Amino acid sequence: MVDGPAGRRVCEHGRMEHPSAEEAFVTLLGASVVPLLKEHGFRKRKLTFTRERDGLVDVINLQRSAGNSHESIRFYVNCGVYSVEFDRVIGRTPQHRPAEVDCQYRRRIESIASGIGPHVTVHADSDVPAAADELRAALTSALAVMGQLRGPDDIAQSVGSDIDFDVLRYRLATRDESGAREQYTRARSRFGAEDRWPRLEEQFRKAADFYDVAILDCKLG
Repeated sequence: MVDGPAGRRVCEHGRMEHPSAEEAFVTLLGASVVPLLKEHGFRKRKLTFTRERDGLVDVINLQRSAGNSHESIRFYVNCGVYSVEFDRVIGRTPQHRPAEVDCQYRRRIESIASGIGPHVTVHADSDVPAAADELRAALTSALAVMGQLRGPDDIAQSVGSDIDFDVLRYRLATRDESGAREQYTRARSRFGAEDRWPRLEEQFRKAADFYDVAILDCKLG
């Protein structure tokens, strides 16, 4: 092992070691996330990257684990798409600078991209170039999936949770009655035997009553 630039160490196999996991983490971002997302029009604010496109905001957030140390840093990659029009339709004040938690479409990167696990862990002696290649490839795949969402209707179709009541309200507000009924039917089929189902069904009922749309079998009874 010999000395490398900036106090780093170079192993016999040529891989660069960093004084700490934090430095390795910074190097990883500088070699993968930051240049790739900048190339795709994202702006960086701390560990959140945003891009505006046709009334939508794409959000990539790097969430650091609470248990990180000098020797090891673990982080998660959260992906989201936010629609101003979606919030307007359901009567919510639009966010001009949405965070990932404000997005109507939210996914961890491993659910929309292959070749990456549920988290990325960096050590001082991690193979940063290899990790950077994997992260760039996963982000490229994730951006392609996010880019398929062109508006609030696409978001409503892609959310994936039948007990997302914002999606239900969006369907009711846009008079997508068949979509709202199908959402209720799927939710009842999946959760109807659970103790919490009466509370969930009541939320369906309240939303249906507010928009004066009959989506429950027993709405009027």
